[in-house]
Amino acid sequence: MKDIDLNQRVEEIELALSTLFESPKAPAISGYDDGRTFFIQASWVIESLGDTTLDSRCVLTLHFSESQIQRYAQMDTAQRILVRERLCQMVRDRLPLGGTKPPLQGDCAEDLHVEDRLLDVDDPL
Repeated sequence: MKDIDLNQRVEEIELALSTLFESPKAPAISGYDDGRTFFIQASWVIESLGDTTLDSRCVLTLHFSESQIQRYAQMDTAQRILVRERLCQMVRDRLPLGGTKPPLQGDCAEDLHVEDRLLDVDDPL
């Protein structure tokens, strides 16, 4: 698969994740590939005090294996939508979204390792 296609597929995941976080400021989403693991990180403000340096933020880092990202990129549109919906549900189930303040005075960080079964989709009939 061409790199541009892979980048577009990763952007699909990033865009889906960006809609999950209620935040007084736009969430920041970025990706990084270290060759073995592909990371997608989302950061969002849970409490803004006007000055950006005083904002309380949460950070979510998703860990995908290189083979998982390649597998996702090769799926058809319907399969990719299903995987993104599952991924978003996994994040909702795991994180206190919707403005809930986490412990530690507003600071939070979470690592989620994506399991292969998230990518198990039935072939279209």
